[in-house]
Amino acid sequence: MQEQTYDTNIEATVISSIIYNPALLDENTTKITKQLFFLPLHINIITLILDLYKTDKLIDEEILKNKLGAQFENDLIYILTKNPVHRLDDYLEILQDYALKREMQSLALDITRSLQTNTTGLELQSKVTNLTQEITASNQLDIFEINNIEKIEDKEVEFICKEWLPFPIRTVSLITAPGGTGKSWFVQQLAIKAIQEGIIKKAFLWLSEDPKEISKNRFNKVFDNVLRLDDQSIKSKIDISDSPTIQFLYDDQRKVEVSPLFSHFKVKLQEYDLIVLDPLIAFYGTDENNNSSARRFMQLFTDWANKENKTIIFIHHSTKNTTQSRGASAFVDAVRTVYELDKIRDKEGTVKESNKRVVKLTKDNYGISNILNAYSVERVLFPIQVKHEETHYVDDSLTFGMPTGF
Repeated sequence: MQEQTYDTNIEATVISSIIYNPALLDENTTKITKQLFFLPLHINIITLILDLYKTDKLIDEEILKNKLGAQFENDLIYILTKNPVHRLDDYLEILQDYALKREMQSLALDITRSLQTNTTGLELQSKVTNLTQEITASNQLDIFEINNIEKIEDKEVEFICKEWLPFPIRTVSLITAPGGTGKSWFVQQLAIKAIQEGIIKKAFLWLSEDPKEISKNRFNKVFDNVLRLDDQSIKSKIDISDSPTIQFLYDDQRKVEVSPLFSHFKVKLQEYDLIVLDPLIAFYGTDENNNSSARRFMQLFTDWANKENKTIIFIHHSTKNTTQSRGASAFVDAVRTVYELDKIRDKEGTVKESNKRVVKLTKDNYGISNILNAYSVERVLFPIQVKHEETHYVDDSLTFGMPTGF
């Protein structure tokens, strides 16, 4: 089967997005070139767009129609039917890969033709070297950014929930705890407080270990009986899911691969500033103790948080009989903040019945201890009149495993 070397739908989506939002060119000045495109019409349109951009002229549908000519009007209208996207990174990466493959195909064809002539081995070697250097120069990957220190904006670290338990924004944090400690109660209060203070506009919690009805019951108790809030508008800004999770890193024939669904996942959660994923291991589909894989997994989320201004919090199970993170040390190494959640115990180690939990700050790269004036604090998680117990969702329509109306 022939290797795919172009995708005209992605090309059209990129062009449509730029026409609707020319500011995308400012963000991708060095990445967008006509070499990325395969279809001649797309090459003509993007060349026009780049020429207009370089001369500071207006980029819009009518100007492009005029310059392309009436014969291409329907083609342009079709391109504009493509839904524009807010970020082009993933699309440009795909087009760049296809462009490189086309260049390599051309190189292979040129070599094949040379082999059918009287070209010597040394001449052929020189030809291959020159062509590969040209390909590398014309398809240079933007593998990292270089910024002059004078031109970088100076910013202090910002936090959400600074008055309760600070979490740094635009990065990934970790909460670890033994089972039955009240992690879901904790993160629901966190989301409510984050929305209440106004820094976070919308929050998403993927609470995969509990049915959504149980999560709603806990949410109401936190909202009404712990925080005692009246502002019902907060509820419209918090969404949850109990859907089966997606493993964004997985084993594939002895290789560890990133799921193609990760880009779709990011697009689906574009509108959310705060994202809580519970538990981490449900989204991670390979060896939990492999540091290399764990580092690669966490990098997906740290890059996303930084580029798209997301505050991401993973809930992670602790090792047996401790509150410390389970599995590879890279999970902890990759984040800037780690809180460990535990029940309150007396001097003999006996658990005290309480509506509170002790929260220990065990990794602090951004000076949170200076805000808390401590490394260990107690926080109210449950209503005082309710003894916290594990709750199980029961569907009354089932009898002996069968629907009652069967």
